[in-house]
Amino acid sequence: MNMRAPSTYVIVAALCLALHNAVMILSDRAGSPLWLAVLLSFGIVAATGYALHGVFTFRQPLALPGFARYVLAMSANVPLAFIFTWFWRDWTGLAMPVASPLASICMLAINFALSRWAIAAPKSTSVRNP
Repeated sequence: MNMRAPSTYVIVAALCLALHNAVMILSDRAGSPLWLAVLLSFGIVAATGYALHGVFTFRQPLALPGFARYVLAMSANVPLAFIFTWFWRDWTGLAMPVASPLASICMLAINFALSRWAIAAPKSTSVRNP
């Protein structure tokens, strides 16, 4: 794996989180149901995140198999985003501009592990000779 400094991951993750929160907050203001806001955010952020993490964080060529793994890995965010956002917005009663960023913070560690697996997974399964 060829990964730049962890700060690159943090910068790209912050951009993706900001994009996610913007989509969630704007969707809420437009009256969209939570499930639709989460799915819309997923589509936009998955494409953006794959491109930025592939090029800048993990220095890997962009390819359909890597994108498919990334989308699969990031699809875990759909139920997580829904549950965490529901908890902060509906269960505790916080407004979306507060609830969405709190939900995003809850998902940071999960996203790093899944991004690394999806983009920087070993390319070969060959066995070393003793």
